[in-house]
Amino acid sequence: QDYSHKLTCITGRERIVVPIRAIGARAILDFPDQLDFSECPVKHSTQKTLLVRNIGNRVALCQLRTQSPFSVVPATGTLGVGDTMQVTVEFHPLTTGDHFGSLAVCYNSGEESIHTNLHGEAVDVNIGLSTNSVKVEKTFITMSNHTTMSIENRSNITAHFQWKIFPTEKHDNEEKMRQRYFVRPSKEQWLENFMEERKTEQKKGFCEDRTALLSNTVQEEMAKVQGDPLLFSNDFFSIEPM
Repeated sequence: QDYSHKLTCITGRERIVVPIRAIGARAILDFPDQLDFSECPVKHSTQKTLLVRNIGNRVALCQLRTQSPFSVVPATGTLGVGDTMQVTVEFHPLTTGDHFGSLAVCYNSGEESIHTNLHGEAVDVNIGLSTNSVKVEKTFITMSNHTTMSIENRSNITAHFQWKIFPTEKHDNEEKMRQRYFVRPSKEQWLENFMEERKTEQKKGFCEDRTALLSNTVQEEMAKVQGDPLLFSNDFFSIEPM
């Protein structure tokens, strides 16, 4: 905290004002103004590690915040005067193109946040399929047949893959939203459930909290929908490995 006062000296002929200021101790972390990830593979994590030092004259208690597709570890930290710590910033883009963000460092003393500008360019890497069309030979009914194809990774990163129903995460989210709509009970179901509670209570004098049970069931179903990776599924075709 800073303090500011005035010392006023009054004589018979004049008035003299002497300003008095005391600057409180500050924690100052030497984050860079800009952090550039340059070109990075899309849908792949790229990390940069910063060695941050407290060049102030007070212990630093701080929080670190940023926004997707950037993340930071640790999210909070305590750093003594003259001490250093490692801060890892991760860039995980889901779409190609330029991405911009800001890394905010907030001190617990109430000081204004300092910001590091973040930039990364996400690009496609050379990973593709050996063919865009697969034809299985004629197969007897009730029997099975198979053919093979390849995923070719010509890049310098390790590629993790899944065979999916939909082509993008946006389409996945739209499908999950549609499924959640059908999982959610209608007003008629809630009313019917409530009336059953009342009937049971009148007969037995007590009853289970059917509303809570229904609510828990709905939440479980919602969690299943949200956690479904929506992998490829078909009544006639299968893929291995998925």
